[in-house]
Amino acid sequence: MKKSASLLLAFIMIITVFSSCEKKEDETELYYPVTSDFISIDPQIASDDSSKIIAFNCYEGLVRVNKDGDIVPAGADEWSVSADSLTYTFNLRKDAKWYLTNTSKEELSDSDPEKSALPDNFDVRVTAKDYVFGLRRAVDPNTGSADGKYLSAIKNADDILKGKKQPSELGAEALDDYTLKITLDYEEPDFLYYLTRLAAMPCSEAFFNACKGRYGLAMEYMLCNGAYIVYRWSPGAVIRLEKNPLYTGEEKALNDRVWVYYITEGSVADKIKEGPYDAGSVSAYEAEQFKNKKAYTLKSSSNVLWGYWFNLKSEMFSTAELRQAFASCIDKSVLIPPDYIEGRTDRVLLTSLSPYYDFTPTPIKYDEKAAGENYKKALDANENISDSAAVTVLTSEDFADSVKKQLQIWQKVFGIDVKIRSETRETALKLFADGDYEIAFLPVSVSATNTAEYFRMFTSGSDYNVTGYSNVNYDNLINSMTDNMSLDKKTEIYKSCEQTLIAHGVVVPAFTEASYFVLGKGTYGIYSFSEGEVYFRNGTTE
Repeated sequence: MKKSASLLLAFIMIITVFSSCEKKEDETELYYPVTSDFISIDPQIASDDSSKIIAFNCYEGLVRVNKDGDIVPAGADEWSVSADSLTYTFNLRKDAKWYLTNTSKEELSDSDPEKSALPDNFDVRVTAKDYVFGLRRAVDPNTGSADGKYLSAIKNADDILKGKKQPSELGAEALDDYTLKITLDYEEPDFLYYLTRLAAMPCSEAFFNACKGRYGLAMEYMLCNGAYIVYRWSPGAVIRLEKNPLYTGEEKALNDRVWVYYITEGSVADKIKEGPYDAGSVSAYEAEQFKNKKAYTLKSSSNVLWGYWFNLKSEMFSTAELRQAFASCIDKSVLIPPDYIEGRTDRVLLTSLSPYYDFTPTPIKYDEKAAGENYKKALDANENISDSAAVTVLTSEDFADSVKKQLQIWQKVFGIDVKIRSETRETALKLFADGDYEIAFLPVSVSATNTAEYFRMFTSGSDYNVTGYSNVNYDNLINSMTDNMSLDKKTEIYKSCEQTLIAHGVVVPAFTEASYFVLGKGTYGIYSFSEGEVYFRNGTTE
């Protein structure tokens, strides 16, 4: 049934393309695959990678990141910073406009003047008030913005995020239609970079209110100011982007159209090789087939951690004592890494994210005798777990042989039945993300751009908390970093976080691996900084 449904979906997608494509002879278009469906394109709350890709291309903040990673003008054409680095004043482009579709006008009109509806004289200018409203939404705890914490340096933002103050008290002020002042509580060297994040995108209050809670959930509830607009959205299948004819930024889109497909079968790598897809994010394992081939362009990023991950939501490993017993009986020497692995590691924190401090965490000591004794003690203390319990370890096919050797060690020491579930990497990672595992030896990709964001993955409320780890002290430690503090103090917190995750048996690190962004044959200019941050404006094809 599943296969039939997938084939039907694929057929519908093909029909959608060829029945609706109105490509002219001199027009260019790009094709891009994603592996999850689009949920919400509201930039203040978009959290999945697929939705983020659309939002980064259809919205534009005060500043943006170009292909070289430099911060360049966007919604603001110039800005100034006070001598104490606490006040930023932005002069906005006066020719920037919202793209309001006829579909949105019809959908959001209302004959009853008492109801919230889009006004007939809707102002399509992108003004300072739009940025103020967007920033207030991002820090309002009722919004639930995944990226609102990026703005915590703005005056009162931290208290607003914690519910202690109102969003109207945020240190963002429209001095006039085209002048925005942002005041900080403390100096933040990366503040301009944080303004490139989706949380800092403008939002028209009149349009938002007219959507009545549906903002970003369909194309008629989107108001774009970026290089592209959403032209068509087929849920579960594809989003079609068109070059924004009203965009006046310095770098307009070089291509006319981008098709972003949600693929349900096959890998991104296969789609790029077989066509017509032009680029995509792939694993190091998949990237091997593109190396040393001039037709493809590869860009790597060391942001993948392999390790043994314990599912704390499972009955077996809900207690730290059992996790610690298993962790103390892991012999990493039996793991034979394939060629694409970068190197062994005992770090939870990826080295590429920690250039400013050296730290050697204390691992749980490998001791088979102590592991066996602690396992029995943990069983005695947990009546719900039988001494004949069986455990299944989820892993990918390329590591199956190595993991089997580890299973034999657990079986010998604990006297229990330990089974392996070996799947393709794509299937294994989907099961992992769904929490369908007890122990997993798998890679976790990190799209975080700084150390604090990496450790926030393991907080109780994080959407990326793959293990289900929940510890009040850990959460409080991470949340304390929203206050102004020295780098030395932050470093001590990072060390404590890393040691805590290891000591509590949440993960046993093993290897680091790079992820790759691939440009297909004859494709140029598409650039990416993470799986959820891909830019199409410079993309071209031969």
